Amino acid sequence: MDEDDEEVDADDVEDGETEGAEEEEEGSADEEDLEAIAEEQEGSDDSDEEEHYLKSKDTFDRHFSDMVTPLLAPKVAVVELAGNKWKSVSYEDPVLKRVEKFDTDNVEGQRKDAKTKKNKRMDLESLMVKQRIQSHWSEVNKSALESSPSSTSKIFTPLQEALIEPINEYRDILFSNRSMQNAKEIRNIYTLHALNHVFKTRDRILKNSGKLQRHQQNPNPSAVVPEFRDQGFTRPKVLIILPFKNTVVDVVESLIALSGSTQQDNKKRFFDEFGADEDQEDDPKNQDRPADFLETFRGNIDDHFRVGIKFTRKTLKLYSDFYSADLILASPLGLKTVIGADGDKKRDFDFLASIEMVIVDQTDDMLMQNWDHLETLFEYMNLIPKDAHGCDFSRVRNWSLDGRAKYVRQTLLFSNSLTPEINALFKKFSRNVAGKLRITQAYESGSIVDVVPLVQQSFNRIETRTLVQADENRFQYFINQTLPQLRRSAVTQTHTMIFVPSYFDFVRLRNYFTENKYSFAAICEYTTNANVSRARSSFFHGEVSFLLYTERFHYFRRYNIRGTFHLTFYGLPDHPQFYPEMLNLLALPAGTEKSRSKHVGATGLEDRAMSCTALFTKYDLLKLQRIVGTERASSMCKQEGRDLFVFT
Repeated sequence: MDEDDEEVDADDVEDGETEGAEEEEEGSADEEDLEAIAEEQEGSDDSDEEEHYLKSKDTFDRHFSDMVTPLLAPKVAVVELAGNKWKSVSYEDPVLKRVEKFDTDNVEGQRKDAKTKKNKRMDLESLMVKQRIQSHWSEVNKSALESSPSSTSKIFTPLQEALIEPINEYRDILFSNRSMQNAKEIRNIYTLHALNHVFKTRDRILKNSGKLQRHQQNPNPSAVVPEFRDQGFTRPKVLIILPFKNTVVDVVESLIALSGSTQQDNKKRFFDEFGADEDQEDDPKNQDRPADFLETFRGNIDDHFRVGIKFTRKTLKLYSDFYSADLILASPLGLKTVIGADGDKKRDFDFLASIEMVIVDQTDDMLMQNWDHLETLFEYMNLIPKDAHGCDFSRVRNWSLDGRAKYVRQTLLFSNSLTPEINALFKKFSRNVAGKLRITQAYESGSIVDVVPLVQQSFNRIETRTLVQADENRFQYFINQTLPQLRRSAVTQTHTMIFVPSYFDFVRLRNYFTENKYSFAAICEYTTNANVSRARSSFFHGEVSFLLYTERFHYFRRYNIRGTFHLTFYGLPDHPQFYPEMLNLLALPAGTEKSRSKHVGATGLEDRAMSCTALFTKYDLLKLQRIVGTERASSMCKQEGRDLFVFT
């Protein structure tokens, strides 16, 4: 290890890694691990890897064994040649809703609707779940089962039963139907799968190490040395990416319970750093916030963290050094600060070289953070490491040595909604030869039904030929069509909020308003509390005509902006609930008659003198579906000869 690497390790200690930890060869074992394997090995034979692969019915062996290496080439060729144009089969599932199945065996097939097959009853034994996990699953999943009245199984909820089969087959999954209600079910099922994978990996390596050790003790010098290729370059096998520390606490608690560990190293330190302060739990400012806000921002919402977890027979070791860890829990920002950027002296990403499973939960929440950090993690995953890190190359699988680990890695994305960014991430980095599923849903009526005030809502479609031109066309339409209409009326030129989803569009509009000396205030995620209060007060009392307001600020604060009579959506929000939330601001009391009529020159102005305008392009179809419903959105984007759609 060179001097630069030593500096990186020192920084990791400060950020929560185990002090004094050394790189550990993946095949090495703790004493209690060896005891557990010795118990499991009673009666086992010394069959080689090929024999074991041929006998095994476990999807873990069928997917990750070194024996699949010669089978990868034709499937990898299919993945690369197909690119983003994999042929798919679509079908409706009573639980999952819309399922689009991509398979390397279906590339030359035709896209068609298929009847969903009847899933057989799933149980832990048939899924090859390790016995030491099975004994704790019912207790861990008890609350999820109780909250699912339609469940007929004592093991899984209907959603878990529908998801566990493709997950256990190691397919990639983009699940965009996550909600506050099913979050616990999803978290439990991917925690079960991740821990089962870790235990199987460790047990396989240790069993093979035992066989090699027995061979070395064999006095017969002519005996053939068995070859076991059962590991990667580095030890970490599972990466779970989460947006905030509060969800990490839930996952770690499930891991502790499922693993059956009797000892947890650094447990107090973990809950001190990741737990919530009493002040955070009882903040009176949050009492009038929506339920989804309270769920997302409960507890500790720090978004800069990373923690390695190592499992042994009886112990779960938190804050293990990454190269000694089996599983890593981290935020995009937490790992980006370790990965660094080109030219940085201190950077490290070799620990991502042998990740076999990556799980991203609350993916849509990461859109409100720095999305580039998440993409960076995937770009640096499954690369050939720069240093050996104590690796026994004689045990490394051939498909890892060939640089094909990314075609075996399983990627699981869970999101409350599907966005172009999430879709693009899945298309670009999901290269799994086992295939993939994209799970979505149709929206019957959309969030527009939650609008309370009786206000005319005008949706204006902006014509644009390409996605590259969309931003410029939107800006020109707004300054040439929408803004002049707002300023032309004595009613709409005051108390008008302009909701801007993108920060870059916000900056552009703010500069335009400043250059043209418009009367306006601006609130974004970078605005100080003092300036936020000043802007809200000025807008409420009519001292400024317009308020520029970003979606990201609303996501993190959820303020009720009083004094809003007119609302313009420069773009549709990614979060569908924000549309009715913003319109419902129009129904809020706006203060005294004097403050309301100060700049409109109409003392008899009624609450019903309100308006709403929303701008969209055909590339906003996914956002529009969640607001007005799938069928309406499709018609609004495709209908010719009409670009104005009015709802009341």
